[in-house]
Amino acid sequence: MRRLVFSFWFLVFGKAPRSQSIEAVKNVRKFYLFVILSAAKNLFTFIMLGFFAALRMTAIGKFTEIITFFTASPYKKRILKPNISKSAAILVALTLTLNANSCIKCHSNKMQECKSNIHFTLKKAINTTRKTFGIKDSNITLQTLPLPPKVIKEPKDLVDDLLRRKCLRCHLTSQTVNPTQNLCLACHNPHKNRADSYKAKPAQGKCLKCHNGEFIGSDYLGKFPHDYDKSYRSPLDKEGFYPQSKDGIDYHYLAQDIHHKKGLTCTSCHNKKIAKNWLKPKCTACHKNLSAKNHKSYHSKISCTACHASWMVNSYNLNLLRDDTPNYKQWKRLTKQFDPKLESFLINALKSKTPPPPKSLDYLDNKEKSGIWYSGWKFKRWENFWLVNSKYGKIELAKPMFQYKISYKDKNGTMVLDNISQTDGKKIEAFLIKHPHTITKKPKSCEQCHNNPILFDKTLINKNLFQGTLINAAPLTKKQLKKMHSKKYKLERAKNFF
Repeated sequence: MRRLVFSFWFLVFGKAPRSQSIEAVKNVRKFYLFVILSAAKNLFTFIMLGFFAALRMTAIGKFTEIITFFTASPYKKRILKPNISKSAAILVALTLTLNANSCIKCHSNKMQECKSNIHFTLKKAINTTRKTFGIKDSNITLQTLPLPPKVIKEPKDLVDDLLRRKCLRCHLTSQTVNPTQNLCLACHNPHKNRADSYKAKPAQGKCLKCHNGEFIGSDYLGKFPHDYDKSYRSPLDKEGFYPQSKDGIDYHYLAQDIHHKKGLTCTSCHNKKIAKNWLKPKCTACHKNLSAKNHKSYHSKISCTACHASWMVNSYNLNLLRDDTPNYKQWKRLTKQFDPKLESFLINALKSKTPPPPKSLDYLDNKEKSGIWYSGWKFKRWENFWLVNSKYGKIELAKPMFQYKISYKDKNGTMVLDNISQTDGKKIEAFLIKHPHTITKKPKSCEQCHNNPILFDKTLINKNLFQGTLINAAPLTKKQLKKMHSKKYKLERAKNFF
């Protein structure tokens, strides 16, 4: 007992106890009171550190020792391995000291930049979606996104609810992305001082928390998302179970981006040293001396990714249903919908004898609300692509990002909206220019563009799904299409064979 008291006192206060202090705690009740008061004192100290001080590694080290002492103490059975207990201690300490945004003390200017950053406002994604649903002159941010109307009459009445409960799972204060509630730590890692500020550089894993699935990001690693139906799940492990789905979806594994193979991460290209607009770095910032033999003048208007992206994620015709009734059996094969919370809810609901009321989380105010959003794609492809003219004068790749069919069933089981694909006489769809992160050294074959079925095959099944309303772009002109089958092209192509 004497040794335990001595060890605890030394860990808490950093010095040996006086003899009278040890005598004072000989009584067991007094000892327990002493432990509780000491713990309360130190807890209060660390909370105060969190609110009023910058990150102090000495405090974290002290807190680490205390937690490690309790989880790996020689006086009782070891609960956690030492490295795990130390990691847990550091995590708790960081949460306490960083929740009050102590980064601001040194980085106040960065905080102001963050508040206008696209990752903070999500302005582009939100307004593009709202405009696609027919809301004109939309100028909303994540912070000003309104609550949906209580009475639903048309698709545009549902768009804000769709955004809040289905689309916006990833934002800087989302619990799934950033449990600390510190804006900085959603992307950056903590560091002690200027000397080790390199540690703050966003790790690739942080980017991939949001940039995955249907979106540019996980394709860099060669990941193509599966369809939702249970039959697409694979592979089974040796125990007969499906693999754990990190992003709420399983993946096919295709060709990885050459930059990933060479060891480059997201911030190798997406940084201000490469380009002022770090969201859209230029390939020529690194690849300066391009071979004239392989980069002909007649291809000068074609973007790098249009030729060098080996594949891209194209998901067509997204069917969305908001169902306010507890009808779960029909979703038995579709529990995986790129939404881990919905998946967990459906699995538990299908097991329950008494079906729970249909509720899902509003990711902006963290409140459960009536109704559940279900989704499913008509089909997914990686081999076909649509060539378009960007507003900047380049020929780029476009993919369907918003190609909706909207349905809504109210709590009485009435289908208020049934498979609606138009609003105000226009399709609820939008094709956007995208730059897939699936780059290879060897470009596409000539035929992949010049005999592209999306552009030239008039008998192509579902051709109307492969083309649609473009944003900030226009289809190739008749003159451009004619050139792609010109005699000059055929002669140039023949040189490679004869």
